[in-house]
Amino acid sequence: MKNLFFLFIFTIGCAFQASAQPPNYDDLLIYFADGDYEKLVSKAEKYIGNDKTKRDALPYLYCSMGYFEMSKDDIYDEDYPKAYNQAIGMAGKGLKKDKDGSMYADNLKYYTEIKESVVEEITNMVDVQDYSRLRGTVMKLQRLDPADVGSHFLLAACQFQIKDKGSAKITAKEAQARLDAVESVEDWREVDMNMLRIGIIEYARYFKQARQPDISKKILNKVKQWFEDDEAFMAEYDDIVNG
Repeated sequence: MKNLFFLFIFTIGCAFQASAQPPNYDDLLIYFADGDYEKLVSKAEKYIGNDKTKRDALPYLYCSMGYFEMSKDDIYDEDYPKAYNQAIGMAGKGLKKDKDGSMYADNLKYYTEIKESVVEEITNMVDVQDYSRLRGTVMKLQRLDPADVGSHFLLAACQFQIKDKGSAKITAKEAQARLDAVESVEDWREVDMNMLRIGIIEYARYFKQARQPDISKKILNKVKQWFEDDEAFMAEYDDIVNG
């Protein structure tokens, strides 16, 4: 009888442990693999709204992936007009839930792809000097990659350009601290380097326009070692430092 009692307790304990484990979300993976993005988003949002699963990172990731795929296809424009921004928002929320960084590490390819799309958007805005909209887009990128260094310099440049100098000085100080903490860029992705180049150049351009070339030269010289084979950067460097 005593053995039966302990067997009962063991069985109950195992059942409780199994029920306490988060799901594998195989259903979301299947919806994604099948290209059924509407069902994917719908089911992922149910997990996100469930008290038992709302703290897991994966539902946010899959929801983001569904929205991102829909943002690429015109057939979803009417029913999901904000799919692109929702993809970014959900990806950022997923990062906040990813306490040990494992979700991000396992899905680095996706986070790289979505970051590349935002950097492309940023590049187009820089070309037309649309600094008000650019500021918001830079903040979107920072939701995807809070550790990004270049985005902080670009945000500071935008804030300076729209005359928000109080915020700009705070952002610039943080940007400099982040840059000073960089020991190597060997493991940086191409998109990280592109963002650093864009941010540094815009920052340097602002101070050149503001007739403070020494600040421009100092920041360009700080990163030159990483961009000596980059024609776009070196052309800008030559114009500001040697021009």
